[in-house]
Amino acid sequence: MTPPSRATPSALVPIALVLAVLAGLAGCTSSVGGNPTADPAPAPTEGPGSDPVVWVDRVCGAVLSFAVPATAAPDFSGSKDLPAVQRTVSDYLGSVVAGVQEGRAQLDAVGQSPVQGGDEAIGRTESAMQFLEQDFSGAKTTMDTANPGDRQSFMAVLTQVETTLAAIAPPDLLRDLSTTPRLQRAAERATQCQQLSSLAAVVPQ
Repeated sequence: MTPPSRATPSALVPIALVLAVLAGLAGCTSSVGGNPTADPAPAPTEGPGSDPVVWVDRVCGAVLSFAVPATAAPDFSGSKDLPAVQRTVSDYLGSVVAGVQEGRAQLDAVGQSPVQGGDEAIGRTESAMQFLEQDFSGAKTTMDTANPGDRQSFMAVLTQVETTLAAIAPPDLLRDLSTTPRLQRAAERATQCQQLSSLAAVVPQ
């Protein structure tokens, strides 16, 4: 049996688009206003008056939950073992699905945005992640039911899965946040947003 042609899942492509947006984050300046004396009341953890950096950091963490596994697409180009290829691709898709589910749960817990416009951005991200979960779950089911004993049929299914993943529209969270200067500056300072930017720097474009 000749080795299968290179057919690494193209999930890397749509996620790379997300990360390319995140990579556009630049350095920022910040100012601190208000009364320098201590406030005896604890600061709120969400909504108006809460720290936008902390809030945005949680949001970026939700995106990071699926971006990390999604950008770890396997390379099986040298494998002659089609059942092993099937397991590898299925495991990869499953890890992305689990990451999306974790990210959605985190988004549900971030609470109200401290700045107007943030809640709308979260809504769009949640909607995009819902479709991501559906698409990756569907691709995994397709992969799991493929017959690796029939090489021609199996390679056709693999191509179908790649095509499906390449057409996925990822969430564009930070572009949404960039329309609100305060949230954009917060994202530039948030640790997990910086991690997403660093991840983007090593993703092939």
